[in-house]
Amino acid sequence: MLKIMLWIALLLLSACAQQPGKPLQIQALEQLPALAAEFETIVESDGGQQRYQWRFWRTAKRVETHNLQDNTGEIWTKSADGKIAYERVFHDQQQVIEYTPGDLNAIGSVPDWSAIATLLNQPMIAGLVEDDHEQVLGRPASHYQSNTLEVTWLDREQLPALIKRNDHGHTITTRVIGIYPLAESPWSYQRSTNYRYTDFADIGDKESDPFIQSIQHKIKGAHNHSD
Repeated sequence: MLKIMLWIALLLLSACAQQPGKPLQIQALEQLPALAAEFETIVESDGGQQRYQWRFWRTAKRVETHNLQDNTGEIWTKSADGKIAYERVFHDQQQVIEYTPGDLNAIGSVPDWSAIATLLNQPMIAGLVEDDHEQVLGRPASHYQSNTLEVTWLDREQLPALIKRNDHGHTITTRVIGIYPLAESPWSYQRSTNYRYTDFADIGDKESDPFIQSIQHKIKGAHNHSD
C-alpha cells in the first residue's frame, strides 16, 4: 500500500510539474484602476547605457505621460464612441500639437487603447507564460517570461512593474519606481491652459514657424504630411 501511495504522489507531482504556466490576461479595459506611476527605462548596448525617467497617469478615458528628460509629454483621450484623439505636448515651449482620430487614421497611426493603458500590446502578451509570484513595492505581482520578453505584472493595478526585452542588440528595461492611486498622485499634470495649440492638419501651412521646424522629427506623421 505504501508503494502505491508513493507512486500516486509521484504521478501527481509529475503532472503538476508538466502543467504549463498561465498566460497573462488583462481585465476589462473599463475596469482598469485610475493611477499614477513613475518609471525608469534603461537602454543598454555596446555603446553604453542611457537612462530615462517618465511619469504615467491613467483613467478610464485618458492617459498622459511626461518624459522628465526632455520635458515633453503625450496625451490620449477616448471618446464615448471609442475614438481616440492624441496630443504631443512640449512643456518648455508651452506648445501642443493636436491630432483628431481622422488625422491618426490618415497617417496610419490608429492607437491601440489597450496598449496605451497597460503598456503591453497583444503580440507581446501572446507568448508570455507565468512562472513565478513576487512582491513589488508592497504589491502582489506575477512574473511572466517568453523567449525575448520578461514581464512582472502588478495584478491589482493591471500595469507592468517590469518590462525587459532584447531588440536588435539592445536590452531595454522599464521598471516602475513609484505607483499611487490617482487621487494620491504626488505629481500634478503638467498641462496649462496658456499653452498654444496647433492642429496637425495645419502643420503644412506653418513650416516656416521656428517651433514647427524644431519639432518636425519628433511628431507623428510630420514627414508624410509635408510630402
